Amino acid sequence: MKKNKLIIFMLFPISLLLNFLASKFPYFIETFYTQGINKITVQLLSKISGIIPFSIYEFTIYTVIIFSLYFVIYSLYLLFSNKHKFKIHMVKSITNFLSIVSIAYFLFLILWGFNYNKLPLETILIDRYNKTNDKSITKVEYNNENLIELYKYLIDKTNETRKLVLEDNNHVMKLNSDYKDVIKRATTGFNNISSIIPNLDGYYGNAKYILSSKLMCYTGITGIYFPFTGEANINKATPDFSIPSTTLHEMAHQRGYASEDEANFIAYLASINHSDVDFIYSGYRLALHHTSNALRNVDFDAYKELSRNLSEDVINDIKNNNEFWSKYEGEINNLSDNFNNSYLKANGVKEGTKSYGKMVDLLLTYYSLNKFD
Repeated sequence: MKKNKLIIFMLFPISLLLNFLASKFPYFIETFYTQGINKITVQLLSKISGIIPFSIYEFTIYTVIIFSLYFVIYSLYLLFSNKHKFKIHMVKSITNFLSIVSIAYFLFLILWGFNYNKLPLETILIDRYNKTNDKSITKVEYNNENLIELYKYLIDKTNETRKLVLEDNNHVMKLNSDYKDVIKRATTGFNNISSIIPNLDGYYGNAKYILSSKLMCYTGITGIYFPFTGEANINKATPDFSIPSTTLHEMAHQRGYASEDEANFIAYLASINHSDVDFIYSGYRLALHHTSNALRNVDFDAYKELSRNLSEDVINDIKNNNEFWSKYEGEINNLSDNFNNSYLKANGVKEGTKSYGKMVDLLLTYYSLNKFD
């Protein structure tokens, strides 16, 4: 028994070593892990978990919460009734907890986590451009003027697409169908950009919606990928405009794109190349949000002046979104953000949640190479 425990505990330092080595060989990880072993593994996992109609991730969270409550109550009972048993109980509990953490981290890396060490998407975009156009570009340079041009472009496209979508009684954008059908329609976007972004093809289980999505809103989370089951989970309670791009974002994680900025960029590109206008508008709104934040930080006057060109309908959608999320602000949201920030940094994303802003870098790189359509 002690030998088994030792082996389990050793999984953690072994995992750290493997992750460190993986970070030194991004081309190897991209070729043999992301587009090889992991692609097969995740497709199999997501197909198996897809047989179950509800989110296994959600069930797991509830199980952990219930077990944690039981643990606290039982521990308090022992503390006041039998301190000797309490000490034995705590030692065993700590040992078991560390064992679970060790196994979970090892499985996380094997099943998906090594994707944090793959080639950056920016490098992939440049390499593909060079191969197609017989060029040898190593890095794309851009400045504030390019950012302003991008924001102008996104404002025009968002305004243009907003005229085509459906509205509810409050003149707020609504989906062409319910969220279940959005999930079914999502793959079309990936099919249309598979020649631009590698590894988006394949046969994966559909994304799943969270039953307790309203509770999930208090964490500020719109979707989450669960690597242990290959499930892309969607918060169905968020404003309609965000659901299509969120679905594609989590599906991008499912296909090996671990970083948030890359998943956002892929969601954008898949959305605007979709055949359905609710997806297209969702994509432009996603990019508009990130680009406006970036421009506001570097040139507030330009941001303010250009934002006057947003249509009243788009502004109405933005106000509705802000009002929606204002109802869920609080400590739980802050705790969730802090946890997410720590999680990203632990997996080599040094900027933490600030890396979401790097989506704009990918947009600028992409449009510098391909020009605005």
